[in-house]
Amino acid sequence: MLKGSSFSVGDRLPGERRLAELFETSRNTIREVLCNLETMGYVEIRQKSGCYLKSKEGRISWEQLRRRRSQTATRQILDTLALVLPGLAREQAARLSPVAVADLENITARLGEAIVNFDIAAFSRIYIGFFLTLARVSANDYLILLLEELQAAAHNLDDAGIGLAEARTGFLFEYHVELFNALKSARAEEAQTLAAKCMDAFAAMVLPGEWPGNETTR
Repeated sequence: MLKGSSFSVGDRLPGERRLAELFETSRNTIREVLCNLETMGYVEIRQKSGCYLKSKEGRISWEQLRRRRSQTATRQILDTLALVLPGLAREQAARLSPVAVADLENITARLGEAIVNFDIAAFSRIYIGFFLTLARVSANDYLILLLEELQAAAHNLDDAGIGLAEARTGFLFEYHVELFNALKSARAEEAQTLAAKCMDAFAAMVLPGEWPGNETTR
């Protein structure tokens, strides 16, 4: 009933007695169901006021986010990456083992191939994978899970970028190679700055004309 068209978010639901009549059950059962629905994020129970529809989706899960395919989802992915990646590059610049450096070099080569083929879907997954490798160096399980989920949601970025100027992709790869070299040489401050530039160039490919850093990539 809540997921249908009968109610909009913010609407007050019928009282317990009316719901018990509708579903042919007891008020105690309805009360228990409403408490469960509140825990699940669907409704909000307000004392002396009633029960209100809070969300048709309930609490947002990673599974729900992976299924989203919209401009809003794309923007949220880019916002999250922009907040996380520069700091991650700074923190891990001095901690890379020779194996990690080799992995990052291999990923950088694959990024170049994706740009040449203008495969935005592959590029998005590989790009996030580069920073996922840095997260794994950190051994921070929460950070690793976050980037794994963002990589899984990268299908939201598939549809953008087609027809963009070759110069813009050139900016991105140029910044990325500089970032790799800064990481390899343990230049933390430079790695942070370059990661932010990479993020602006990446976002300019995915959301041309809508990203605050776009001017710097033209």
